[in-house]
Amino acid sequence: MSATFLSLALALCGHNPDTSYARIEIGEKSIKSRLTYDIFTLLRITPLNDNADGQISREELTKHLPQIEEFLREHIGLAIDDDEEDDDLGVFSHFVWPPDTGDAIKEADYHAQTGLIIFEFAKAVEYTPGKVSLRFYFFNRLNDRHSVLGVFALKGEEYETVFTKFEPFFDYVTGVEPPLPTEAQPGIVTEGNKLPPQQTRHSVAESMWRFFKMGVEHIFIGYDHICFLIALIVVSKFRDVVKIITSFTIAHSITLILAALDVVRLPSRLVETCIAATIVYVAIENLWVKDTRHRWMLTFFFGLVHGFGFANVLSGLNPQREGLIRCLLSFNVGVEVGQLAIATLLLPLAYGLKHWKHGPTAAKGISLSLAAFGLAWFIDRAFAIGFMPF
Repeated sequence: MSATFLSLALALCGHNPDTSYARIEIGEKSIKSRLTYDIFTLLRITPLNDNADGQISREELTKHLPQIEEFLREHIGLAIDDDEEDDDLGVFSHFVWPPDTGDAIKEADYHAQTGLIIFEFAKAVEYTPGKVSLRFYFFNRLNDRHSVLGVFALKGEEYETVFTKFEPFFDYVTGVEPPLPTEAQPGIVTEGNKLPPQQTRHSVAESMWRFFKMGVEHIFIGYDHICFLIALIVVSKFRDVVKIITSFTIAHSITLILAALDVVRLPSRLVETCIAATIVYVAIENLWVKDTRHRWMLTFFFGLVHGFGFANVLSGLNPQREGLIRCLLSFNVGVEVGQLAIATLLLPLAYGLKHWKHGPTAAKGISLSLAAFGLAWFIDRAFAIGFMPF
């Protein structure tokens, strides 16, 4: 279930390039931290492309490793058993260069799955701690929308969580009983031999509720999805809107599930570019479309493309299938609720445009504006320019 959650969480953040990953492996002698960042994020920490050749080499990254390590130490804290004075990641061991990329990462892969860099730290401990606290202090420095997908691993079990600007801290309870101090006597309860709290775990209801909320939140921060919905609704009648939105949800549910099960996989750059193209097409079509009764069929096809957008960062992962469909369905119910909420807010606008004498002209103006946004996204994503990081 744990690998399922992380893989799906990655999928849900498919349109947000500001995502990093933290894996905390808790052992009897050390706590290992694997912090993963793409080049897009690392460039906000320190300049890397010294020769301005449009790619980052292994040599350039090694040269700037001290600045990256210093930033991570200053902005990430790892404390055990409420020891605030020892809020440190430990000793930096090495970084892992992405395989199959050669000696340089091209600009087109700056925030792609194939360009992720792993930085590993190890913190020595005398015994498995009862609580491990992870804190992130870098959200204002990187981006308010940046998120960290975290995993705590202990004796084959994993717990997943998401860190954001609004929830930057998390305390993971291991459930491991600390060793008795030498002076402790059997049958006498002391501070050293109290039973620890129960290990932090996910319940089925918690996981489903979390994915439902993610579905709702993803729509409201997915600006390309919102533009796509506006383009669809601005010229549609009320009775067609529900069919359009439901068709869109069913379609992207299909491709998200196929991608999560590793049945179908498409390059993320291609998917993101195609999503931008769907906005341009629908917006331009609004200039002449008269009958929207059958538009749900077009929306279904485009929804398949958007579904790959939700799952385009699953590449290279091997998610467990236990509970996968249940969580995906919870997510998509959230997406549907979010879309209906947006549609409800937009319907008065669509109604007003249809009954205003200048409504058709205004609808065309809105469509042209959306087409311009979509075209800008298309160019930015197709050529990896990076001037529209959302």
